[in-house]
Amino acid sequence: MPDLKNLLNDEIRRLARKEIRIALEPLTAQIANQKKTISDLKKQIVDLEKLMRKANPEKIAEIEEAAENEDTKIRLNAAGIIRIRKKHKLTQSELAKLLGVATHTVSIWELGKSAPRAAMKQKICDLRSVGKREINARLAAAADVEEQA
Repeated sequence: MPDLKNLLNDEIRRLARKEIRIALEPLTAQIANQKKTISDLKKQIVDLEKLMRKANPEKIAEIEEAAENEDTKIRLNAAGIIRIRKKHKLTQSELAKLLGVATHTVSIWELGKSAPRAAMKQKICDLRSVGKREINARLAAAADVEEQA
């Protein structure tokens, strides 16, 4: 009796392995094709980079610099904008004057309906390290510019 049990277990294992092998064959072929495609694409990228370096080295330098800047992306959300504004005890209109945008724009940012562009994020984040005197000086300068216009 134990031999029959072992025999059946072995046969079940053999059939299960065979079924798994049959089921995996198409996937294995797909994986091989995708690896080949990835390899071809990597070669194309290298070739294109070589061509670009020959054609326009200045543009390559700009692209690499932009890629470095993307690594240091500024993380800023609606709560962060509010926190910066309240830290300096500014109204939305005062913050808007400092940044050179409309008050409505600041309101939309603080509600989270929109996010500032990268250049504006940089300006907002620069306000983190600025003191109250500098803020007042910038507000006065912005008011002078408005009066002249």
